[in-house]
Amino acid sequence: MNALERHLQRFRRLALLTFFLLFAVVFAGAAVRILEAGMGCPDWPTCYGQLIPPVYESQLPPDYRQRFAVGGKLAEPFDPLKTWAEYLNRLLAIVAGIGILGMVAYSWVFLRTQTRLLFYTTALPILLLLQALLGWRVVATYLAERMITLHMIFTLALTLCTLLAWAQTFPLEKASLRGEWRIYYFIGAFSWVALLIQILSGASVRAAINQAGWETAIYSPTFYFHRSFSWIVLGLWAYYHWRLYREPVRQPLARQWAIATTLLLTLQVLLGAFLRYIAFTGVGKILHLWIALLAANTAFLSLYFFQYSVYGSSRKPVAQPSL
Repeated sequence: MNALERHLQRFRRLALLTFFLLFAVVFAGAAVRILEAGMGCPDWPTCYGQLIPPVYESQLPPDYRQRFAVGGKLAEPFDPLKTWAEYLNRLLAIVAGIGILGMVAYSWVFLRTQTRLLFYTTALPILLLLQALLGWRVVATYLAERMITLHMIFTLALTLCTLLAWAQTFPLEKASLRGEWRIYYFIGAFSWVALLIQILSGASVRAAINQAGWETAIYSPTFYFHRSFSWIVLGLWAYYHWRLYREPVRQPLARQWAIATTLLLTLQVLLGAFLRYIAFTGVGKILHLWIALLAANTAFLSLYFFQYSVYGSSRKPVAQPSL
């Protein structure tokens, strides 16, 4: 193994670690949302004006609700659980940010010849800065639904960009998609876009629940669309997955990520049914969002690798069939 291969392997592990850290932030953010702790720290980037938030209300000035008012609204009464849930979410985001900066530094020091890899790693701190500014706007707008949704979209962009940087560590060769291969790719891409629509409709359901309550929201057109559309997304992806698996030419990475996506989407539908008909629990809601965003990432990777001839264990490229 030469020096370049060693550096690519190390960067691959660093990128994967950063990806999992970002999804830990997603999980923590969802938990904050379920606990209604988004205003647990009414200011940003500090928390009640402190680097480390208080534990007891007595540690705050008597007029803290007026002093930390947001958008003309008084700060919420101090709740240590909500405050520290939001604070730990921010700390996790900082750790993930350090992972991103580590990817940037490592790529520019040891992998300057890898142009595409440098492009994706350089885009990461830009996305991270925009994400941080959106985090500030979420607090400044007192948890406006549109800002929360936009914050989620940028989180997805961050995770996808991290995975694209990770994918550049594999020896790949661009493939020409012809004939039926192009149709299969189009079906997979269409199902991925449908999944994004499904995630956005889920954000609309969340907003409806916050405004009208669960008992009312489940009878709204938004909820019926979200519930029914999930089967369309799963069906489209299952067909793409089946066609990919039937082909005589095997693309190992594309197939592996297609399997992961099919399993995640199936679990997502089952979890949605559990929330609707059995118990609308906080943990279930966190997992429902977390799995949806993870499926969007794994599906994107499958489609990305589908476009390439991938080297297998024999180090020989997998060729496209003649169509």
